[in-house]
Amino acid sequence: MTVCPKCFAEIPDTSVFCLECGARIREDTTDSLYAEGSDREVYPEIARANLLRMKGEYEQAIEICLSILRRFPSNETAHALLGDIYADQGKLDDAIQWYELLVELAPNNAVYSAKLMNLRSLRAAQVAPPPPVELPDTPQPVRAPAPKVWVYALFSLLALILIVAAFVAGLRWNLQQAQQASETPSTPKPAESAVVPPPSQPVQSQPPVSVPPPPVETGNLATGMSEGEARLARVLSQQLKGLPVWCTFDVLSQRWHVRIRLQGGALTRPRIMQEALATARAFFEQSPTATGVVITVLVPSSTGGDNAVFAAEIPREVVAQAPAELTDEQVGMLFQPLTVWWNTTVGL
Repeated sequence: MTVCPKCFAEIPDTSVFCLECGARIREDTTDSLYAEGSDREVYPEIARANLLRMKGEYEQAIEICLSILRRFPSNETAHALLGDIYADQGKLDDAIQWYELLVELAPNNAVYSAKLMNLRSLRAAQVAPPPPVELPDTPQPVRAPAPKVWVYALFSLLALILIVAAFVAGLRWNLQQAQQASETPSTPKPAESAVVPPPSQPVQSQPPVSVPPPPVETGNLATGMSEGEARLARVLSQQLKGLPVWCTFDVLSQRWHVRIRLQGGALTRPRIMQEALATARAFFEQSPTATGVVITVLVPSSTGGDNAVFAAEIPREVVAQAPAELTDEQVGMLFQPLTVWWNTTVGL
């Protein structure tokens, strides 16, 4: 890898010009990259297209890149710049198509392959709806299903009927014994036969005992996280001053995904990027062996749900310095070599 002397972006060793700012890197006139259709020949157009991309004039930048590819279909820099322009607009499907063509042109270029994988990961995160974000320490009330209430009421009614029936049966039995005693002659009877159950103590049946339903664990079921993921989310939330945090580990890509939800304050791009860096730094402190993490930032929507406004895969070396010590310009330079997705439907 080579570092651009102007914008300090990491670029492949095989590139003649910087993919970010268009600055010239090599002056070797014997290199085959200076042949017809090389970066040197189309450098003014590449630089102009990249400048229009940085200004947000995406349509003009796309037209310049397409004009280069009409003349030189194998120009790798134009392919890469088109993929980055579509990624900046949030059109991940188009960006993936251009990077797939680029990987076919340069299958041995590890940087192009890595960017293609990052775009596919961001696309998968965008398609999958984010799970509901809730504070893990807030217990949810456990309510029994409605049918059980009717069952308990029916058992109570049956118990009441049994109690009344037992009381009436005991009263009738006492009346019959008293009537038989009045009809028989008054002859002395043994004491054993004179024992009669007291009328004031009718036989009563015990009502059924209602057993409450077993407690339901709602912590992990509400957030969709495992016990270890929920524990990590609680620690990160404490370090981020109570921000809602959701953590998952993707076993297919072997990557950690962390989502945070900004609940107040001014929503600007510098603030969102600083919050993402602070989240990544707190994550790496808890996961010393992790080399990267995908950070997604959510904000409340007007309809009551959440909108994803930002996503990026942040490597460990980017957060070597505390985000609070960086200026907005320095934060923006840290994200230049990374593949970043912004939600263009949210005005930022």
